[in-house]
Amino acid sequence: MKNYIKHVYWLTPEEEALLRQKLAGSKIRVSSAKGVVCTPLDEINKVSSVSPEVWSQHCARQGCWYRASEKNGLFLIVSSFELDDLSSKRVAKITRSDFTPPRLAEDEDKREMVRDQGMIKEIPPDWGNVSEPEKRIYLRWARKLGSTAETYDFLFLSHTANHANFMKPRFFVRQRGLIIPYSIDKTAHLCSCCLELFQIIGAPYPKKLVAPCPGAAIYARLTPDRYLLVERP
Repeated sequence: MKNYIKHVYWLTPEEEALLRQKLAGSKIRVSSAKGVVCTPLDEINKVSSVSPEVWSQHCARQGCWYRASEKNGLFLIVSSFELDDLSSKRVAKITRSDFTPPRLAEDEDKREMVRDQGMIKEIPPDWGNVSEPEKRIYLRWARKLGSTAETYDFLFLSHTANHANFMKPRFFVRQRGLIIPYSIDKTAHLCSCCLELFQIIGAPYPKKLVAPCPGAAIYARLTPDRYLLVERP
């Protein structure tokens, strides 16, 4: 299987413009993400830029985590190769993993996680403002990916608890004493894996194991349930 690798950077608007100019001089085109932030994860995209406004487009509700973070206003750069002179701006390397989770979360696990008062304080207010059309989309995606979920409430619980696990891990593996949190459910029941992959959530952990969400499987052609290893430089 072809090696999959993506390098993740966060740049100011000025730094992004300079990067485009430099790569253009080397005949390298920078793709601009449109509508969704996950397309840069597709193998066919060698270097991609996600402008701040994209986080308020198709996945505007999920983008509330970006807008509430210190990365708000910055450009996300995702490259299949390391970018010279930007090593200090690199926040992650993403590769494929053969990881199999020792256990996935049960409903009661998820309920306990979202009841955590520390977690509740960290959730941006807009996260819970889900429109009826969006609920139908997520249910349709979940069923397309093999889920028997009957209500969006079940999915929303899974979505929220999964993000909580990368903020205050309950589901993790250890490697030489290092805590490595992992996605607590299958792809069909996840949402906005971009937040973990691009270090908006869970950045303090040197390693994370992240399963694609339905959007990443559809828009970036990532394999459902195939975990990605996110490593901090």
